Amino acid sequence: MNPFKIGRSYNPENFVDREQEYAELLESVRSGNNVVVIAPRRFGKTWFLQKFALESGFNCLYVDLFGVYSVNGFVSALVRQIFEILRRTDLMAFVVNYLKSLPFSIELNLGLVGISFSKEVDDEALLNGLYELLNKAQRELNERLVVILDEFQAYKNIHKNLAESLRSYLQSRENVVFIFSGSFKHMLEQLFFESSGILYHSCLRFDLNSLLPENDCVEYLVRQFGRTGKVISPDLAKEVYARTKGHAYYLQLFGYELWNRADGKVSFDDVEHAFYEIVEKESYNYDVLIETLGYKYVKNALS
Repeated sequence: MNPFKIGRSYNPENFVDREQEYAELLESVRSGNNVVVIAPRRFGKTWFLQKFALESGFNCLYVDLFGVYSVNGFVSALVRQIFEILRRTDLMAFVVNYLKSLPFSIELNLGLVGISFSKEVDDEALLNGLYELLNKAQRELNERLVVILDEFQAYKNIHKNLAESLRSYLQSRENVVFIFSGSFKHMLEQLFFESSGILYHSCLRFDLNSLLPENDCVEYLVRQFGRTGKVISPDLAKEVYARTKGHAYYLQLFGYELWNRADGKVSFDDVEHAFYEIVEKESYNYDVLIETLGYKYVKNALS
């Protein structure tokens, strides 16, 4: 089976480096600070955050805002995760005590969790109920609760005033820390770091801009091929690194294509063919990007 993975689901075996960044994020959260993680697309931001959610030791709630299109969906995603954390201690206490007086209820069916909402309750009441539940859960756990909202630039798909609502909660939160993230740098800077921004001065800034280091990438490539019975020499692994420049997504993609092509031992021809195959497959994305830039920007880039 191909050992290189591409997608939005974190896999520990495919995570490379980011040790310093991970340690810095841990320290920020330990100190009780809200954080905004900003990174270009395909830099491994989602895996980085999922690693934190799974391995940091904090009780973490993680929601990817892409694919969430309503307050009901947003609240449901977080309530289900709160339920899963608190059911470990006292299931009945969660149902009887924590949901009492809140504008939603939980239904259990063969171990599956369903959330139901009253039709009379508006979005603002639902969000306030969620914030109250976060505070109750944190007090029950008696330790920090971390809420990770990935791809936060999509928040308006949920509710146009979600940022304003969160701002009010952030000012009164009870040991609940938020990690926001996104790849639309300009929008996030306006929202969090310009004086006119809705969430101005609410979070520390955390840029995930650095490319992966050569030594770690070469070691990773050699190890991944080796554990599946195939061989890539350190020199050819360095060639792969040179062509991807340590970009997290393209390193995985190159490894994936090269593993499929190689028969036993990787050759330079294998590297060449895999490289041009990737360029061909990605050409559509380049065309779309150029079309969205417009003539003036393309001209400036090429001149």
